[in-house]
Amino acid sequence: MPIFKYLVLNKSSTREYIEVEQSLTDAPLVNHPFTGEPIKRIIDSPSLTLRHSSLRENKILSADNLQKHGFSVLEKNDSTAEYVQTIGDKLDLEENS
Repeated sequence: MPIFKYLVLNKSSTREYIEVEQSLTDAPLVNHPFTGEPIKRIIDSPSLTLRHSSLRENKILSADNLQKHGFSVLEKNDSTAEYVQTIGDKLDLEENS
């Protein structure tokens, strides 16, 4: 469901906005759901995340994709408290003296 932005019509010097998740078929609200103050729906640019999914994230963060794009992954070895490189070209992790 889309999120609509409303302006709270009160006497305050600073503008206050609220966002309400509503169906497209719902009538615009005229009162603040908690305070009862008058509100007015305003036109605002939509904020839609269309390219997000768990499957897409898993694909982007897969070992093959990270390697292909030149990333390295370091994982902490719990028993030795050292980091071990699991993906990517060999890095020189020695500190410079």
